[in-house]
Amino acid sequence: MTAPTTNESGTTQPGIASWWTEDARRADLARAAAMAADPDADRLARYLAARQRGSEWLLTRLRPDGCLGDPEQGFEYYRGPWTFGLVGEVQAANAVAGFIRRNLLTADGRIDGPLRRIRTDWSYRDATLIVGAQQIGAYDLSLGLFPELLRWQDPVSGAFANDREADGSMSDTMDIPYAAGAGFAALAVGRVDVALRIAGFLRTIWDAQSDLDPATGLPARFWCFWSRARQRPFQPEDPGFGPHMLVDNQADRMQRWTIGGISAGFLCRLVLATGDTAWLDLARRYQAFSMAATDAQFRYPSVCKTSWGSSLLYQVTGEAAYRDWTMRLGDWYVAMQDPAVFWRPWVERSDNDRIWITLEYVMHLDTLIAALASRR
Repeated sequence: MTAPTTNESGTTQPGIASWWTEDARRADLARAAAMAADPDADRLARYLAARQRGSEWLLTRLRPDGCLGDPEQGFEYYRGPWTFGLVGEVQAANAVAGFIRRNLLTADGRIDGPLRRIRTDWSYRDATLIVGAQQIGAYDLSLGLFPELLRWQDPVSGAFANDREADGSMSDTMDIPYAAGAGFAALAVGRVDVALRIAGFLRTIWDAQSDLDPATGLPARFWCFWSRARQRPFQPEDPGFGPHMLVDNQADRMQRWTIGGISAGFLCRLVLATGDTAWLDLARRYQAFSMAATDAQFRYPSVCKTSWGSSLLYQVTGEAAYRDWTMRLGDWYVAMQDPAVFWRPWVERSDNDRIWITLEYVMHLDTLIAALASRR
């Protein structure tokens, strides 16, 4: 194990798991690069196989009571209904939903109680569950939870509070992935009005960026956390500021490489829901920010969400640049899959950490495969 590190959300964690070594990452990236020379049909077959292997591994982690992994470690299986629903594992999706319903759903329509445990990423976890629950028809966990999720939306900016504080209050910190995550949930339950307010926030925080690259017009550094109290991006002089609140697009370090792809992905879903292609320009800009970043981003698990944006931009526009980026990410998922057929996060403390990231990567692979199929 190495020294303590900080994850992309800024939370100090135990040391990076021993699997992360420079030699291993170089080998993974070389393997991904070599795949790019293969016929597209072979590459797609690998994506399908990786998705299947990941799904099968997740099923081995499903307990008889419907929980994925150790429930005592908290609400880390929030993506279970979404991922299992996408890949057709309807029994598993509903088993996880049933466990949540019996153990975390309160009478007043919240996900809470002793087994929730984790206060970080509060609104994002709920939003992700809502999408999966709506997908499988567990409406008490989608439509039933949406009013509580909506309570976390900032009435001024349209963003969502990230975390629940120890006293039960909402954090001052808000950021891009947690806003976009709530946007997916809003679209899932048909609340386009809420989704439009979230899209407005993504435009507001983009327009607030000042450190622009004169050659591209894109932010060279992106101040990606928003203060509810100050109604502007967090800056170094602000109380509570941390390095995770800034994405330096050419820095080789673990950071929030997620912001461009998840924003573009949500905005593309909004275009599909409304037919308003005006949001495509903002989606393109967010994805361009991700695609202009250093290739070092591929050394880190948080690069994954860039495939969300490229996949859906390819589905909507059919442009080759987005297809090429999507397939590059497909090769990356295949190369990064452990021989034991799960994926590993940046900080790995237990099997639960492998579960949550494998749930996410299987979902991304499914989105990627679907987007490629839509343009045959």
